[in-house]
Amino acid sequence: MITRRRGPQVYDDDGQALAVTIGLLLLIGSVLLIQGWLGTWWAFGLAAGAVVGGYYAPGITRRIAVRWAVRELIRRSR
Repeated sequence: MITRRRGPQVYDDDGQALAVTIGLLLLIGSVLLIQGWLGTWWAFGLAAGAVVGGYYAPGITRRIAVRWAVRELIRRSR
């Protein structure tokens, strides 16, 4: 196990590599199943949508949470 220390945080390279490997296996397996059931273009579209959604989801949920918190703060301050 290789660990790198950057400030107070410790990064585990083996754990991150395992997570990426499992994620890729799940993505490839689901694409193959969808391709068999629905066809090539549906498989590509759903897999690409999942990857793009996974990339943008944290930022979108953060924006929604901040907006909700600001609205609650304004509502309670009145």
